[in-house]
Amino acid sequence: MKNPLKEWDEQGLSAFHIKTTLVASAGTFVDGYDLTAGSLVFPLIEKSLGQGLVGSSEILFLSIILGNFLGAIIFGYLARHGRKKFYGIDAMLMSLGAFAQAFISTPLQLAVVRFLLGLGIGADYVLSPLVNAEYANRKDRGKLMAISGGLMWNVGALGSTLMTLAVANSLPPDLAWRIVLASGAIPALIVIYARRKFPETPRYMLYIKKDPKELQEKYGIKVDQTPNVKVEWSKIWLTLLLAALTWYIFDIAAYAGVFFGPNVIAQSIGVNGIIFELIVLLAFAIPGNVISFFTNDKLGRKFVQAVGFTGMGIATILFALYGLKSTALVALSLLGLSNIMSQIGPGTVVGFWGIELFPTLIRGVTSAITVMAGRTGVITTTLLVPIILQSQGLQFTMILLGVISLMGALVTMFLKEPKHKSLDEFEYIEGEMEM
Repeated sequence: MKNPLKEWDEQGLSAFHIKTTLVASAGTFVDGYDLTAGSLVFPLIEKSLGQGLVGSSEILFLSIILGNFLGAIIFGYLARHGRKKFYGIDAMLMSLGAFAQAFISTPLQLAVVRFLLGLGIGADYVLSPLVNAEYANRKDRGKLMAISGGLMWNVGALGSTLMTLAVANSLPPDLAWRIVLASGAIPALIVIYARRKFPETPRYMLYIKKDPKELQEKYGIKVDQTPNVKVEWSKIWLTLLLAALTWYIFDIAAYAGVFFGPNVIAQSIGVNGIIFELIVLLAFAIPGNVISFFTNDKLGRKFVQAVGFTGMGIATILFALYGLKSTALVALSLLGLSNIMSQIGPGTVVGFWGIELFPTLIRGVTSAITVMAGRTGVITTTLLVPIILQSQGLQFTMILLGVISLMGALVTMFLKEPKHKSLDEFEYIEGEMEM
């Protein structure tokens, strides 16, 4: 009875796992696409809407991140009432918000539709990894979550970079940025129907819905006794705090590069912003995700995240001290090293902790809390980095971000390791000893 879903956990990798992972990936793709697109068309929007650096940053980024925050809260709570039930509404919000960006005429209108887009993305940040993990088998869960997480975020970023490259120089600026931002609706639309076709997750059926009959009908798994589960917050609050803190730290450090890399940082080393983004993604970020795909199930989440944070911090500090004074090749190499280490570690696995370390009954809430911590980190970056850049300069800003990354490595060492463990090991089943 300690692992009533052992049959599901121990099965091999199947076509079902691949399909559910690809469908779960869509929301992360849209997030990477839209946030990167916003940074790439940043100069065009500044001119089109007559806003400065701080004003454009708040319109483009703060609005969408605030939407993420609220979306995570709402749908993290609602996940307790069904995963599948809401696993399409988030994609609908994303498609509407992205498409509406083509038709705005004022900064306020853009902020409103970006907030709507962010609402859907925030919901998806909670639901997609949660659903993906609950569908996954034990042995390959880290690989599957790596695909639907960091890898697809960067593939989305690559897609928006290629789109921007295709239209930026061939269309009027006011039209180009609208097309780039609105095209993010396409991948969201594709998955709305697909998501509605998948059954509810087996763990939701067993631990929350308590319907062994449906579990047997949908998955062929027979459970003689429905377990009574309880939540012991005294045993999990510290773990949740640490998990949330690592995501907060990562997003402060990482999103400064996402938001300001293609314009502020690229300009400082004399590289075109779009070319800069292509180099970072193709040569460093996506390869880092691939390395994490192959290693996080073998070496463990803690190891790859701690090493990733450390490498990210050291490379960022070296860029600040030496890269800014050296050639573009040296500067790009140091930034690239920071990016590859980032994606080997926290850029891929930081979202795992809120899912893998907590029981099914509250997994939506714990996922939401870690997502909100990350979004709070992005808000911190959005509000403070432009001010620090303008008052203290790029070198000081990068050193500060490097130190923050090193703090992330320290916090990671206090987390539990979930590799090779069944999600059932984190259930608190009445009448049984804690595993």
